[in-house]
Amino acid sequence: MTSRPLRFGLSVTGPVSQMKEAARRAEQIGFDVVLLPDHLGMTAPLPPLIPIAEAAPSLRVGNMVINASFYRPALLARDLATVDAATDGRLEIGLGTGYVEEEFRAAGLPFPRAGARVDLVIEHAVEIRRLLSGPDYIPAPVQTPPPIMIAGTGDRMLTAAARHADIVAFPTAGTRDQLAERVAFFQDKAGDRSADVELAFSFFQVGLDDPDDLSILRAIAPGVPDDELRRAVSYLPGPVDAAAARIRSLHEALGITYFTFSLSPTVRWESLEKLLAALR
Repeated sequence: MTSRPLRFGLSVTGPVSQMKEAARRAEQIGFDVVLLPDHLGMTAPLPPLIPIAEAAPSLRVGNMVINASFYRPALLARDLATVDAATDGRLEIGLGTGYVEEEFRAAGLPFPRAGARVDLVIEHAVEIRRLLSGPDYIPAPVQTPPPIMIAGTGDRMLTAAARHADIVAFPTAGTRDQLAERVAFFQDKAGDRSADVELAFSFFQVGLDDPDDLSILRAIAPGVPDDELRRAVSYLPGPVDAAAARIRSLHEALGITYFTFSLSPTVRWESLEKLLAALR
């Protein structure tokens, strides 16, 4: 088991005012990071991080995750450096391939094949790190560079994360055994570097208060039966004590230290506070 301390992130959506209030509550009950997604039809992923950081001055901010295929590295690096400077060095960069073909069509962009999207993530990670490490880069970030998270579960993405990431996230709706196999694959590819990379895992659906709410998982895995969704490792059922035990087990068995949770309307703040208190 790694000696790295546990961290907890909360993924939020909605209007900026609503996200700021969620960040304040998250800070009060013990979260470490607030994260925004990157999808068309939602608030933009980077500008709100600045008022969110102002509303919750002890929290780090980031994305779960930026769709690298929507951007060019030099332009994204400029925006990321600006956010890092404006948040006093509290930005964590999150990169992923993007997977919703309809969003590319709506943006007037081609939908690259899977391998090409992985190539774009690698290009972004390498170029953003190079640019934001430069002592003369303008605008100057506080962190040189901010930590870079790469999220994915495929062989090429995890191989890229083993070379280029400070944090690797495993966004899977599969089983615990499948997650364990992916973690082992990453560690094998990372070799001696594995100890320097933080392992992150996302609970897409938190069922502490309403076990009938599977809305997020249904959107991610349409057509999958509800019973199968409830067996997914990314579903966190209650009660709080059982949920805390499941998280401890993932930490102890797989070395995961950074856990993120999706905030949905059926999750009560009081339940999240009890969960974090049980894990601290």
